[in-house]
Amino acid sequence: MNTTLKFTGHELLRLRRDMTTLLFSIGLPIFFYLIFGALQDYGEQEMNGGNLAAFVMLGMAFYAGVVGAVGAAGSAVTDSRSGWGRQLALTPLRPWQLVFANTVSIAVRAVLPIAAVFIVGGVTRAQMQPEQWALSFLACVLCSIPFGFYGLAWTLMVPKENTVGVATGSIVILAFAGNVFMPLSGTLLDIGRFTPMYGAMMLVRWPLAEGAQVVGTGLITEPMWHAWVSIAVWTAIFVGFCLMMGKRDKNRS
Repeated sequence: MNTTLKFTGHELLRLRRDMTTLLFSIGLPIFFYLIFGALQDYGEQEMNGGNLAAFVMLGMAFYAGVVGAVGAAGSAVTDSRSGWGRQLALTPLRPWQLVFANTVSIAVRAVLPIAAVFIVGGVTRAQMQPEQWALSFLACVLCSIPFGFYGLAWTLMVPKENTVGVATGSIVILAFAGNVFMPLSGTLLDIGRFTPMYGAMMLVRWPLAEGAQVVGTGLITEPMWHAWVSIAVWTAIFVGFCLMMGKRDKNRS
C-alpha cells in the first residue's frame, strides 16, 4: 500500500504539466452556465426544491468534470512516446496499482472543474436543498471518472500529441447527444439514450430532477435503472478497451 500511495502521489504531481487543459475545463463550462442558466429568466423556475438554473448548472458541471477527466489521458501520450509505460510494465507494480493511481488522477482532474462550476452556481442563481447540493456533487464526480478511461482509450489507440484534443472535442458531440446542452426530441432523443453521457447525466441530475428530463416537447421521466445500466455498460466498455490496448502494447514490447 505504501508503494501504491507513493506512485499515486507521483501521478498527481504530473498535473502541473497540463494546466492549460485544466483551466479550459473550468472556464468554458462556467461561461456556458452563466449564458444558458444564470442569465436566463427561466432560471428562476422551481423544480423539486431547486430551480432550472441549478438544472443547467449540473449539466455544465458534469461536462466540466468529463473534460477534466479526459484531459487526464494526456499523460498517457507522454508515457507512450517516452516509453514510460513499458518501463512500468517491467516494475513490480501490479495492474491494480496502476489502475488505482490513474483513477485518483482522473478523479482530481474531475473534482477541480466540478467544484469551480458549483461555486459559481452557488453565488449566482442556482438553488437546491443542501442534500441535493451534496448528492449531485458526489454523483457528478463519480459519473465523470469513467470518461477518463474514454480519453485513455483514445490515446492508447492513437498515441499522437493532438489525440487528447480530438478526444476532448468528441465530448462536445457526446454531450449534445446525451441531452446535456440542449433538449432533444424525436429520433435524436431515441438515439441519445444509447450514448455514453445520457445515463450519467440523468444520475447527476437525479437528486434535483428525480428522473425528469427536459426534452423538446417538455418533460419526460426516466426510471433510474436505465441510468445505472447505461453507465455500467459504457464503463465496462471503456475500461475493457483500455485493458485490451494496454495488453497489446506490452506484447509489442
